Amino acid sequence: MTERMEDVARWVADKYGDSSSITPIAGDASARDFYRIEHNGESFVVMDSSRTPIWPWLDIHTLLKGMDFPLPRIIASDDTRGYVIQEDLGNTRLCDIEDKQSYNAYLAESLSLLKRLQREITPEIASSSIAGRRYFTPSFFMAELEHTLEHLFFRLLRVPVEELFELQKRFRELSELAMGTGKTAFTHRDFHSSNLMIHKDRVHIIDWQDARQGPPCYDLASLLRDSYRDCGEGWKGMASSYILGVHGANLFQFVFSALQRNMKAIGTFAYQYRVMGNNKYLKYIPQTLRYLEGYAKVCPAVKPTVDVVFNLIDMHTGEIDLRNFRDSDLPVKINL
Repeated sequence: MTERMEDVARWVADKYGDSSSITPIAGDASARDFYRIEHNGESFVVMDSSRTPIWPWLDIHTLLKGMDFPLPRIIASDDTRGYVIQEDLGNTRLCDIEDKQSYNAYLAESLSLLKRLQREITPEIASSSIAGRRYFTPSFFMAELEHTLEHLFFRLLRVPVEELFELQKRFRELSELAMGTGKTAFTHRDFHSSNLMIHKDRVHIIDWQDARQGPPCYDLASLLRDSYRDCGEGWKGMASSYILGVHGANLFQFVFSALQRNMKAIGTFAYQYRVMGNNKYLKYIPQTLRYLEGYAKVCPAVKPTVDVVFNLIDMHTGEIDLRNFRDSDLPVKINL
């Protein structure tokens, strides 16, 4: 047991007495750690947020729980230490559902849940929370894409700096387009199949600490063009049906959000591999890249950006080789 696990176990014991077991749970790509504890025949999840501020998570939990959205209940928390004991929702995420009929049913439920989030959490209601006082901006989007330029293209693929100027220019344009009409809605920021838990046959939300005001299509794009689970060619129909009457949004706005979001995610996957030594996200890069061709067909405005991305990937290899991304989910690692 690590020193931090021991401290978590002592804290839990102070609250409820000794637990019969404490087991690490594979978490996300954040600085938080999760443990499952068994106590008096019941199972709970402990979140250790000691390395990153916990107050946004608690603040937004209060907002969402107060409006009866489905999320784990808090059993105990310690703001100073950054520890939370919460309800155990199990291990089944939306992306883990193998049966296609069941997956489609839960996906439809997730879309309904998203619509409710955007409809019920108005700017006035959100203003009581940090989620109503933070906003996406073009500069925020561009900072995320600069991260991708560095960690995927410059560091991993070894693309010379001078060959990245054109893509950097395209990314700046995309960052402006991704803001849409200027109208905003409540945005979870990571509303995808890995953050939607299936518990007691109902979809539950987790990982909401980065929620803010953003383009109405952003969370929709996160769900329907998800790096972890491809919902299939039906994405265009589902997106079109959803955005009817949503703040003047259209399929082009959806594509702008999806392309920005996907390129940001790819940069995160590259960072996890290059800097954190975590290779489990590499397999999601090819699938995410394949989405881009569909965007270029739907929206001619993004085709030049997609062409530049594909050309750089086809021309350059570094620590990894992504040239086979159209046919394989296994990037080739190169020993330098």
